[in-house]
Amino acid sequence: MIKFIGVFFMFISVLGLQHGFAMNLVLWFLLGLFLVFSQGIFSHIMFAEREKIRAQYRRRR
Repeated sequence: MIKFIGVFFMFISVLGLQHGFAMNLVLWFLLGLFLVFSQGIFSHIMFAEREKIRAQYRRRR
């Protein structure tokens, strides 16, 4: 769902940029780009943290 919202922001900002340049449209595009790629970044961070906790648990046993 987050990727869909990001693509929507990118699509709307590109349509707006065709009618003239505005800095806020560029920022909306960058926000959309971040939303598209953020799911992969956050899932990798959560995976790394989960593996750290598992390694600590294994060391205690």
